[in-house]
Amino acid sequence: KGGGGPCVKPGCKWCAKGECWGGGKGKGGGVKQPMWNKKGGGGGGGNVMAMLAQLMAAKGGKGGGAGRACGKKGCKWCAQGECWGSGGGGSKKNRGNLDEVAKFTMPCDPAEIEVFLSMHEVEPHAAQKLKDLDPRLQRVVLAKGSMTDARNQTAVLIMRCARATKTMPGDWICPTCNDLQFAKKEVCSQCSTPKPQ
Repeated sequence: KGGGGPCVKPGCKWCAKGECWGGGKGKGGGVKQPMWNKKGGGGGGGNVMAMLAQLMAAKGGKGGGAGRACGKKGCKWCAQGECWGSGGGGSKKNRGNLDEVAKFTMPCDPAEIEVFLSMHEVEPHAAQKLKDLDPRLQRVVLAKGSMTDARNQTAVLIMRCARATKTMPGDWICPTCNDLQFAKKEVCSQCSTPKPQ
C-alpha cells in the first residue's frame, strides 16, 4: 500500500498478509503523525483538521447557528470571520418568542434564586448564568427540582440553563409544573396538563 516496505518485526500479522505499512510509515509513505496532523498517512491526504473545516463549511458552518455569526459585540471569532454562531439548535432567528412560550409562567423572584443557590454547591459562573436568565426561564430551571443528589451540581445547573434558553417556535411551558415542552406535545410529559391555547 505504498508504505515504504514491511517492518519485518517477528510475528507482524500485516507483514504476513503483505499489507504492512512499514516501520513508522503511513499509507502514503510519510512518517506517522498524530491523527489531527496527518501529512503522510492516508495516501498523503493532508491535514485532517483542514479537511474537517472544509467539510463543516460545506455543510453550512461549524455547527452553530446554521453557519451564521453570533453578532455579539466584541466576539473575537466574529472579528476573525470564524464564529460558529449561536450554538446548536438553530440560529437565534428561529428561536421561539419568549412571550409566547412563557405566557402562563410566573416570573421568579430574586429571593427564590438566592434560596435555591444557597441550597447547592455551584461555582460562581454557574450561579451567574442562572441570575442572568429571564425570570420566567429561571422558573423553568427551579422547577426541575433539587440538585443535591448530583455529583457535579455546577454542570447540572449549566445544562438546565442552556436547555431553558433553547426554545423553538411553538414550544410551551406547562402552566402547572413549569416544565418546558416541545411544540409537538399536546399534553405535558411531566404532569399531563393539556397544552394551553
